[in-house]
Amino acid sequence: MRMKRKDSIVSSTGRLLDVRNGCGDGRLDFLTYLPYEIAMVVVIYADYPAIATISQVCRSWSRFSRDNAVWRRLFLQQREWRTPRALATACGSRRLRHKHGDSGNGNVNFGNSPALSFSSSGMDTPNASGMDTPRVGDDTFLASDGSTPLTSRILSAYSGSSLRPAINLQHMVAPSPTMSTVGTPQLRSHADWRYLFQQRLELDRHWHTGTADVHILSGHGDSVYCVQYDYDHIVTGSRDRTVKVWDTNTLQCLRTLSGHDASVLCLKYDNTALVTGSSDSTVIVWDWATGTPRLRLVSHAAGVLDVAFNEEFIVSCSKDCTIKVWRRSDGKLLRTMAGHRGPVNAVQLHDNRIVSASGDSLIKMWDIKTGDLIRTFAGHTRGLACVQFDGTTIVSGSSDQLIKVWDAETGQCTQTMRGHKDLVRTLHFAGGKRAVSGSYDQTIKVWDIQTGECTLDLKDVHTSWVFDVQFSASKIVSTSQDQKI
Repeated sequence: MRMKRKDSIVSSTGRLLDVRNGCGDGRLDFLTYLPYEIAMVVVIYADYPAIATISQVCRSWSRFSRDNAVWRRLFLQQREWRTPRALATACGSRRLRHKHGDSGNGNVNFGNSPALSFSSSGMDTPNASGMDTPRVGDDTFLASDGSTPLTSRILSAYSGSSLRPAINLQHMVAPSPTMSTVGTPQLRSHADWRYLFQQRLELDRHWHTGTADVHILSGHGDSVYCVQYDYDHIVTGSRDRTVKVWDTNTLQCLRTLSGHDASVLCLKYDNTALVTGSSDSTVIVWDWATGTPRLRLVSHAAGVLDVAFNEEFIVSCSKDCTIKVWRRSDGKLLRTMAGHRGPVNAVQLHDNRIVSASGDSLIKMWDIKTGDLIRTFAGHTRGLACVQFDGTTIVSGSSDQLIKVWDAETGQCTQTMRGHKDLVRTLHFAGGKRAVSGSYDQTIKVWDIQTGECTLDLKDVHTSWVFDVQFSASKIVSTSQDQKI
């Protein structure tokens, strides 16, 4: 029997191969001589720094590092990156209609270089066809700006981002809770996942550095209290008693809705309806397509401070200390929850759970179908102004100048974030690790809710109190007493 040398392996054809100089400098090359599919089973589990290093080893390893499946997995591992727009791009679709602040455009644009132009023809559409177009050379790993390969630069970008390696392959392509479930596309394997990954990594760096363009929308005649937006529209409500619909891309006002007899304090909308609440104590349900009122909900004894809705119910809360549940189809009042001892300033709805925040310094969770109180969250020392709820995590803001993060199931406070110097008036959080807050101290802050760190502090955006804020992967939209959006 002939003995094999230690520096040799047997190929799939049984031929003895010398692997001593597989990479040209005496290093052991075990990937090159494996069948490509088997080698990829190894490579696909590498994290981003490892892939960056693999790309620099030799020509054959660089080929593994460029495989689209590697970049698809790296991209989809990042939960916060799986936005409707990014997934729509991966499906070759230019638009995935979705009415939610987590996936829209706005007035603070994180990234103004051509590679980071996040309009309908920017980052989310790598090329006109949506097909996989080569963007780098055959043997080099280029940075997102097309520069020469610099592994140190790549690793530096990684270390400064929120990326963390992950191995779990389950639920990698599950829709985000904020995605529209209508027409959710199937992901194409030929999408340019490397290009998408590089753009999102660069965008992540901009969130840390604050690189941004500021655009201002003016048109309301008084303070702007509320906002929601998507890829096509920005909708705002004001003390001037009107609701305005703006074009997200041109920033032009498309429509002005009048119907309330006092300030428009809150609004929410989807593909078919716009729901607004006002100081006149009423809720109006508008037809989204025509802009005409369909229902006027009357029962509150004071101003309506917030609204939320799903396909079945509309929820409103008021200065009268109550929460009301209405049937969306005909506006019938189904039940009233009276458990707070102060004005109910904010309300959130997720599945069959309502979360409310009140001036009595308490957060309460309710069953929408029975009206029963499920749990009370106590920890703030002064009245609450805002709350967000994604199904598992609650984030709250208060006049005690604090932001608290809560476990919705246990009721435990898991994080307290300090930094604002006045009332935390507004919050936006839609899952993941990032939240954005606005305050009467005239600042907007970006937070990592896992570490409690303020990762970005925008101080010169508004000249007065910040009333509302929404953000997406690349934009922040805010409204203020200074009448500006």
